[in-house]
Amino acid sequence: MSRRGASPVLVGRTAEMAALQAALETVRRGDPAAMLIGGEAGMGKTRLIGEFTTVARDAGARVLTGACLELGADGLPFSPFTAMLRDFVRESDAGEIGSLLSGSGRAARELARLLPEFAARREAGDDGQPAVSALADDGRTSIRTAGEARAQLFEGFLTLLERLAAHRPVVLIVEDAHWADRSSRDLLAFLIGYQRALRGVLIVVTFRSDELHRTHPLRPLLAELARVEWVERHELPRLTRGQAEELATAILGTSPDRALADSIFQRAEGNPLFTEELLLCAGQCDAVPDTLADLLLQAVRRLPEDSQDVLRIASAGSGVTSDALLAQVTGLGAAELAAAIRPAVAANVLVAHADGYGFRHALIQEAVHADLLPGEHSAVHTRFAQAIEAEPELVSRGRVEIEKSHHWYSAHNTTGALVSAWHAAVQTSNRMAHAERLMLLDRVLELWEQVPNAATLIGADRVRVLQEAASAADDAGELQRGLAIAELALTLVDEATDPLRYALLLERRSSFRSSLGMGTRIADLRRALALVPASLSTQARTQLLLSGARCTDNDPEFRDWAEEALEYAREDGDPDAEGHALASLAMMEAGASQMAGPGSKPLELLAEAARVLERTDAFHRSLKLAILESHLLCGAGEFEQAARAAQEGIVDAERHGLARTGGAFLAINVAEPLFHLGRWDEAAEVAERALDLAPPPLTRAALWLILGWLAAARGDLETALRRAASARAVLSGAVYEDQYHLPLATFDIAITLATQGPVQATDLAAELITRYDLQKSSPRWVWPLLTTAAYAARRAPGEAAASLLHELRLSAGKLAAFGPVQEAWQLSFTALAGALAGSADSASEDAVPVNPLAAADAAADAWEAVGQPFPAVLALIHAGRTALAARATREAASRLRRAAPLAERLGVGPLAAEITDLTRRVGPDSDAGDPVLTGRELEVLRLVAAGRSNREIATALVISPKTASVHVSNILAKLGAATRTEAAVKAHQLLLL
Repeated sequence: MSRRGASPVLVGRTAEMAALQAALETVRRGDPAAMLIGGEAGMGKTRLIGEFTTVARDAGARVLTGACLELGADGLPFSPFTAMLRDFVRESDAGEIGSLLSGSGRAARELARLLPEFAARREAGDDGQPAVSALADDGRTSIRTAGEARAQLFEGFLTLLERLAAHRPVVLIVEDAHWADRSSRDLLAFLIGYQRALRGVLIVVTFRSDELHRTHPLRPLLAELARVEWVERHELPRLTRGQAEELATAILGTSPDRALADSIFQRAEGNPLFTEELLLCAGQCDAVPDTLADLLLQAVRRLPEDSQDVLRIASAGSGVTSDALLAQVTGLGAAELAAAIRPAVAANVLVAHADGYGFRHALIQEAVHADLLPGEHSAVHTRFAQAIEAEPELVSRGRVEIEKSHHWYSAHNTTGALVSAWHAAVQTSNRMAHAERLMLLDRVLELWEQVPNAATLIGADRVRVLQEAASAADDAGELQRGLAIAELALTLVDEATDPLRYALLLERRSSFRSSLGMGTRIADLRRALALVPASLSTQARTQLLLSGARCTDNDPEFRDWAEEALEYAREDGDPDAEGHALASLAMMEAGASQMAGPGSKPLELLAEAARVLERTDAFHRSLKLAILESHLLCGAGEFEQAARAAQEGIVDAERHGLARTGGAFLAINVAEPLFHLGRWDEAAEVAERALDLAPPPLTRAALWLILGWLAAARGDLETALRRAASARAVLSGAVYEDQYHLPLATFDIAITLATQGPVQATDLAAELITRYDLQKSSPRWVWPLLTTAAYAARRAPGEAAASLLHELRLSAGKLAAFGPVQEAWQLSFTALAGALAGSADSASEDAVPVNPLAAADAAADAWEAVGQPFPAVLALIHAGRTALAARATREAASRLRRAAPLAERLGVGPLAAEITDLTRRVGPDSDAGDPVLTGRELEVLRLVAAGRSNREIATALVISPKTASVHVSNILAKLGAATRTEAAVKAHQLLLL
C-alpha cells in the first residue's frame, strides 16, 4: 500500500499505546506479560507497533521483530523467528552471540538451522566450545527424531531470550500472525506458555481479525492464549468521527471542510489507512482508488463465481439487505441464495444481521459495485426499485420512499427519483433524521430542471423546497450549506409582491450568518421587520422580533423587540413564542455578568418560560432553555447544577435528532463545569463524544479549547498546540464574540508561555489585550485573560513586562467582578499584578498589595471555596513562591503541602514537578514546626504509610532497594519517628499525605 498520505502523528490509539507501555513496565518488574493486538486491515497495527518500538528502545529495551509471510499454511516454517534472528545477528557482534549460547549445545545447533549466518557468527566468537555447522553437526542429527530436534529448537530460542533478558528487557514482536505457519504458531504458544521463566520478556502479536474466518487455524490458538493469566487481547477499534477529522487535519495541515470530512468518514468508516488513501485524492476520486481496490477485493476474488455474482447485486443495496429482497432481485430460490451467500459470510466479506446481510465495510461494497458494467448498474437498481414498489414490506418500515429514491436515482430514472425523494423527505422530517432529510431535498433540487412539471408532481414550488432544505440544514448543523440555500431562495422571491416570504428568508439568512460568526445579521433583521408590520402578520412579525431578541447585548432596541414579541405572543395565545421571549429577557437581565445563581431574576424568567413551553412540543425552545440555564449557572459557580441541566438538555436533543447541533453545543456546558470541578476525564469524554458528531464550527472551536486546556495542564503540549491551532483556524474568520475569542486569547497566552517562554507570552499578551474592546466584553471572559497575561508578565524580565502589568492594572480597575467566580479571578489578578489602579489599597497606579502572601492566600481560599482545584493549585504555588522569596520557609512549605494533593488528584504533571522543585528549594527548616520533605520523600512516605517494604517501594518507584532504605531513614529522622508505623501516624497528623 502507498504511504504517501501517512499521518505525521498517531491518532486514536492512546489507550493501546498506554497498555503496551504498561506491559513493558510489567516485564521490567519481572512479571510475565503478552499482548494480542487484532484489527481489520488498515487499522494501524503496524503504525502502532512502530511507535511503540521507538518508545521501547528509548526506554532501554531490546526489540526483536519478525513478520509472518503470506505463503499459506505450508509456507516457510518459523519465518518470523528467522527474521528476528537475522536482525539480532546483524546488530550483535560474534562475541555476544557466542556468550549468549555458550553451553547450549544441540539447542544452539537447532537455532543455527534456522539461519546459517547465526552459526557462522557464533563460531567466529566461540570460546573453545565445539564449532557449530549450519549444514551438518557431529552426525547425530540423522538418528534424532524430528520431535527431539523441534524440542531442542524451542529450548534454544527460550534460552536465547532468557539470557538476553538478563541484561535488559526484551520485546518480541510477531506481526501478521494470521499468516503464521503451524511451526511458528507452535513456537509462539510455547514461548507464551513459558513466560514465567522468561523474566523481562514482553511478547506482542498482531493479526488481522477480518482474515480469521471460522476455520482459520489461528482462531483456536488465540482463544487458548487469551485464557492465560498474563495475556491481554486488544482489538483496534475504528476511529471515531472526531479522531478521523483529527487524522485528516494532521495529514492536510489544516482542518478539512465539512463536506469533505463527512464524505471521507462515511466511506472510510474510521479505518485509518482508508482515510489516508482517500485524502490523497481529496474530493477528486469518486471511485475507490486502485491502491485500495486491490486490497479490498482480495477476499472477494477468492470466492466462488456464484457468490461473486450475488455480491455484485447485493452491492447495489443500501445498508442491510433482507433475504427476501435479495431473492427477488437475484431471482434465486432460498436454498440457492443461501448457498451463494454462505462463502461470503465465512470469508468475512458479508456480515449476517437479524434482518439480512450487509458488507463488512462500505468501501468493499463500493469496490464491488464499481465492478458492475454500465448496463448492469442501471438494470440492477431498476430491479431493486421495482421490487420495493411491488412489495414495500421487503424493506424496513418508514424507509420505502428513501430506498426507492436511492435506486431510481442510481438507475437514472429522474422522475421516480425526484418524487420519491420528496416523499421520503416528508417521512424523515417526522423521524427527526435531519441530515438524511437534507440529502433528499438536495436531490430534489438537483433533479428539478430535469423533470417537467416537477412542482405539480410534488405539490410544492422550488422556493418551498429551498425553505425546507434550509430548515433541514439548520437542524443538521450544515450551516454553510444552509446559508447558500437561503441566499439562492432570496434571488427567486420578489420582495415587492411577496414581502412575507422574502422577510422570513432574510431572517433565515441572518440566523445562519450569526451561527457562522459572520456580521451583517442585524441589518437583515431590521430590513425584514420593515417588510412585515403587525397588520400583515403578527405571527411572522413575532418570529422576526424573537430572532433579533436572541442578542444577549442589553441594548434598548433588542429589549424592545423582546417585549414587543412577548406582547404579541400573549395576544395570539402562542406559548412557543412566549417562552422564547421570556428566555431572551432572562439573558438581558443577566447582562454583562453572564451569570445567575439560584433565586435570581434571570433564572426565575427561565423557569417561567419552561412552564409556558410545557404546553407545546417546541423542542427547539426547550433546548435553548437548557443552554441558557446551564450557561448562567456555570458563570455563577454552580457547576454541579450547570452540568446536570446541560446533560438533561443533551438527552432531549438526542431524542429529537438534534445531537449534532444543540446537543453538541450543550456538551460545552457539560464539559466546562466538569473541567472546573476537576473531573477532567469526564470532561474530556463529553467533549470528544460531541466532536465525533462533527458539530458546527464555533461549537467545535469551543470544544477544542476545553480539550486543549486539559492537554496543556497535563503536560501534553503537542496536543494542546494542535487544539489551539484548530480553534484559531475557525475563529480567525468569525466575527468577534467574547465567549469564543477571549478564551482563545487566554489559552494562546498560556500555551505560548509553556512552549516559548515568558518573553514571547508577554509580547503576545500585550498584542491581544489591545486587539479586542475589553470594556464592552463580559467580565466573565475578561478576568481570565487579564490574569493569564499578568501571570506571564510576572515571569518575564524587562520594561515590556512592567509596561504590560501597568496596562493590565488600568484595565482591571475599570472592570466589575460579578459573583464568587469572577471575584476569585479578581483576587488572583491582584495577587499577581498588585493592587488595582484607583483602588482603596493602592497609593499609586503601580502599587502592590501591602502583604503579597495574604493576597495569594486570599486567591487560593476563594478558588477552594468555589470548588475549582486547578486555579487553586496555581494560587497555592504562587503563594509558595511568594513565601519562599520572603524566606518564610515554613509558610512556603505549608502552601506547597496544600497544593500537592490537589495536583496529584488532577494529574497535572508540570505543576506537580514545579511543586516538587519548590519543595526541594524550601529544604529542611529547623525553625519550622512541620518537617519539610522533598518530593521524592513524600512519594516514599505514601508507600511507607501503605505498608510497603523497601523492596516494594524500590519496585514501585524504579529505584534500588538501597536508595529506598536511605529515603526511609531520612524520613524517620525528619519526623522524629522510631518506626515506620510511627512515621505513618505522624504523617497523617501533620496532613503530609
